[in-house]
Amino acid sequence: MILERLTQYQVEMEFWFASHKVDVLKLDALVRQHTHNGVARVAAEPVLLNGMFKGFIDLTFEHNGRYYVADYKSNWLGVDDSAYTEHAMEQSILDNRYDLQYVLYLLALHRQLKARLADYDYDRHVGGALYLFLRGTRAPSQGVYFARPPRELIERLDRLFQGKAEPKAEPAWEQGVLL
Repeated sequence: MILERLTQYQVEMEFWFASHKVDVLKLDALVRQHTHNGVARVAAEPVLLNGMFKGFIDLTFEHNGRYYVADYKSNWLGVDDSAYTEHAMEQSILDNRYDLQYVLYLLALHRQLKARLADYDYDRHVGGALYLFLRGTRAPSQGVYFARPPRELIERLDRLFQGKAEPKAEPAWEQGVLL
């Protein structure tokens, strides 16, 4: 596995960022729309986040000019390594709503890179999120699940946490479309 050869990494990277009256249902709708092909999953609780949002990312690393977040999971998916298929790992991610977790980690990484890299570009610099299912390391999948949400999602979440309104769509007549 590539992790053993890493030279640039941060274990337990702490992050903080402000949240300005973030509607968790709106955040959840964006995540569901832009990840895992919109597959149904349990909705998040209706909460308003206001104040500082804090977290720790198990592992943040750079590989070939791209940055990644990784999270270790000890979830039991079955009796042997054959249970750790991509589909089974994805289902566990959805059942436990780790999709919300990894997009928030990627938002934190996005903000960090934007502040530190003069030429930062999400598409060029962000590699994605890895979930490392420790009980499945001997499976053909090596217990690794990978996701890379689109730039649009991360940028929309960034605006949401800043309390900025979504850009309004142009009326059809301004787009050159006749009604």
